[in-house]
Amino acid sequence: MTNKSTRSESRRDSGVTALARGLAILQCFDRPGAHFTVSELARRVGLSQPTTWRLCSTLIDKGFLVKAPGNSALSIGAPALTLGYAAAQGQDLRALVRPYMEQLTTRVGTTVALSLYSGDEMLSIDQTMGTFVVPGQPVGWRASPTSSSAGLAVLAVLPDEDRNRALQTIAERDPAAWPRRKERIEAAAAHFAEHGYVVLTDMFDGQYAAASVPLIEGGAAPRYWGLSCSGLSATWTADALRPVGTELVRIRALLQPAAAVIGALR
Repeated sequence: MTNKSTRSESRRDSGVTALARGLAILQCFDRPGAHFTVSELARRVGLSQPTTWRLCSTLIDKGFLVKAPGNSALSIGAPALTLGYAAAQGQDLRALVRPYMEQLTTRVGTTVALSLYSGDEMLSIDQTMGTFVVPGQPVGWRASPTSSSAGLAVLAVLPDEDRNRALQTIAERDPAAWPRRKERIEAAAAHFAEHGYVVLTDMFDGQYAAASVPLIEGGAAPRYWGLSCSGLSATWTADALRPVGTELVRIRALLQPAAAVIGALR
């Protein structure tokens, strides 16, 4: 009885591992026209080439990957594209992000907010309320990009032309405060370049701290969003926010390809 149960669990675990590895391979095809050889995929997912080939062979058989005739490169197949297109139809970014916000709030206990870069300001679009809520930031709240970690995250990924225009606007609004704000923007951009997320520990006169990542809703006219998690700076120090930032980076990696597709369908 025990041996049968152990063998059954072992087979089940093996199946789950294979599924996870197969999904990791499919996630490599995250841009239009992407194609990879088996050896390239093996390096990307961190598996041996024989194991990667066995997984790819199954995906080819099911149509999720396609091998070009006379070519060793693989590309994404129609069934995978059909699933993605069907899921993206009728979706908006807010609906896409909401479940991840709820999961993060449940895990860390604080408010998670989604905001949109609009008219050189950050517009609060959605929140999931935790045990601590930053006061004065309801849905619909607007703020300068330099006063929130979400805004700083967006500034870190804006195209040069848009970023320079935004910085000029910020500088002209309050020339006296510009040197301090410029320093904050540069520090946030450096942190994002190194870690993939932005931390701001002196919000509202040092009372609150937050970690954020940017999301880019693709298409001909991309829109820029910030996803953030915030709390009291006495508790959420830069060190305490590090695992939160890491989790935000993971969530961004899951959401960004879909965000680009949703933008293209807009």
